[in-house]
Amino acid sequence: MDVAFECAGQQETIDECVELLRPGGKLILTGIPRFERIYLAIDKIRRKEITIVNIRRQNEFTQKAVDLIASGKLNVDFMITHHFRLEQTKQAFELVSGYRDGVIKAMISP
Repeated sequence: MDVAFECAGQQETIDECVELLRPGGKLILTGIPRFERIYLAIDKIRRKEITIVNIRRQNEFTQKAVDLIASGKLNVDFMITHHFRLEQTKQAFELVSGYRDGVIKAMISP
């Protein structure tokens, strides 16, 4: 993978992004961690020469991500770990806000 967008703000997803990136890849940090510090596997980042970009409001990157997903060049289905019906919206938000049950992304379908 050439670019990885970390959007969950979780240590586990940051680590997974580093693993997935090819040498010379870019790690885009957009997630907001619930803690003061994150840790980076500096040995892997250095060896792979990964560029880290921190984005506060996804300025100029959101549309690029949407275009990649829409074109089919970027498959994000693997990130959806939980599915909910519309009437289960409250449960979905409670699960995600509490980071329970290994949730990465929850999909609410009408």
